[in-house]
Amino acid sequence: MTITFVREQELKALCQSDALSHALFSVDYLKGLVFAVASAPEIPMPEVWLPWIFREHGQLPDTGTADKLTDILMGLLQHQLRLMRDDQVRLDDGLELPPDAHKINTEQLPLSRWCNGVLAGHSRLEKVWNNAWQKMHNKNPHAMPAATKNLSHCLTMFSTFADLPLAFEQAKVRDNDKQFVALLPTVFLSLPPALQTYVNLSGTLVEYLLNQFETFSPPSK
Repeated sequence: MTITFVREQELKALCQSDALSHALFSVDYLKGLVFAVASAPEIPMPEVWLPWIFREHGQLPDTGTADKLTDILMGLLQHQLRLMRDDQVRLDDGLELPPDAHKINTEQLPLSRWCNGVLAGHSRLEKVWNNAWQKMHNKNPHAMPAATKNLSHCLTMFSTFADLPLAFEQAKVRDNDKQFVALLPTVFLSLPPALQTYVNLSGTLVEYLLNQFETFSPPSK
C-alpha cells in the first residue's frame, strides 16, 4: 500500500478551484511531473521546474495562493524523495487499470494523466539526463548497453500507459490487438518495477556526476 502524501487534499482543492482549474494541469499529472523531477540525476531548482505545472504561461491569482501552492508542491517533492530513499517507490492506490482501459480517453484516466506528467518531466530534464549519460559513457562505457535498455523499457512503459487508445491502435496495425488487450493487465503489474528501475538508473548516474571532478588537476603555481 502506498504511503499517501498528507497534503494531497489541499493540492486537489487548489487545482480544482475556479481560480486555478484552467491554468494548472491535473493533480495526477502534477504528481507524475514531481516524480520525474525527484527522479532526475540532478534535481533542478524550484524556479526551474515550478513553471512546468501550468498548461500554458499562466499566472496565479495572488501571492498567497502562489506561496501555498509552491509550499505544497515542495512538500510533495520531499515526500517523493523520502519514498525513494526508503525504497517505497509505488504507484499510488488510485492509479489503477480499469476494464477496457484501452477505450478510455487519456484525460479521463488517472493512470494516463500521471504517466503523461512523468513523460513531460523527463522530456524537460532531457539535458540533465544526457549530461549524466555522457559521464557514464566516458567513465564506464561497458555499462551503457544495459542502462540504455533499462531506460528505453521504462519510457516505453510510461508511453504505453500515457495513451492506451493510441497503443491499442498501434497494436491493431501490427495485427496483435487481441493479444495487447489480453496481456495489458499483466503488463500493468510490471509498471511499478519499471518505476523502481527508473529511479535506480538515475541513482547509478548520480554516482558518475558526483565523481565528475575526480580528474581535475589544479593549475601549478
